[in-house]
Amino acid sequence: MCRNTKDLDEILDIYETQLCNRIFRYQLSNKIDIDIIFYAENFCHLLGLQHVYEGNKKYLGINGYKKIKDGKLKRNNLKKHNKAQYNKIEIKLNHFDEILDMLNSGEFIKFYQYRTKPQSFIVADFVIFYDKKEYILHLFLRRENIKTNQYSPVSFIVKSANDKSKNQYISGQEYKKITNFEIVGLN
Repeated sequence: MCRNTKDLDEILDIYETQLCNRIFRYQLSNKIDIDIIFYAENFCHLLGLQHVYEGNKKYLGINGYKKIKDGKLKRNNLKKHNKAQYNKIEIKLNHFDEILDMLNSGEFIKFYQYRTKPQSFIVADFVIFYDKKEYILHLFLRRENIKTNQYSPVSFIVKSANDKSKNQYISGQEYKKITNFEIVGLN
């Protein structure tokens, strides 16, 4: 049934070792430069915990991160707290470890929220997506500061190939060719 049932601390370990402390640097067509940086305090939001805990700050941001890091918050806790919302984010949890693959092999689009059907609530500048045939991974990026080319992930969505709106975030958007890509380590 599930391809992957890693617990939250295992997913966090992947996040810290593969994504944090690195800059994912892209040059896109038309000389658009993008540096993607992952932050510890964004981890819970990317997992979708705000839906399970309905905005309870004890489980979000750095607080949620510490609970997972300390082993005090597990998948089981999510399921017990709000089974319906857990079921909605389960596909995201099961494919979270594929974000690095998506960064290496995915495609870039300039994202226009008003072009999505149905209309998306996600406000982002770009989306990296990776069509794996059975599902599509999406990582939404928003510029952090108008004076820099730094972007941070604001949402991670996985759409099943069976989902009627599987192309919701891709159709009608503006494809950007990647002309250069490198991963720069931070110390």
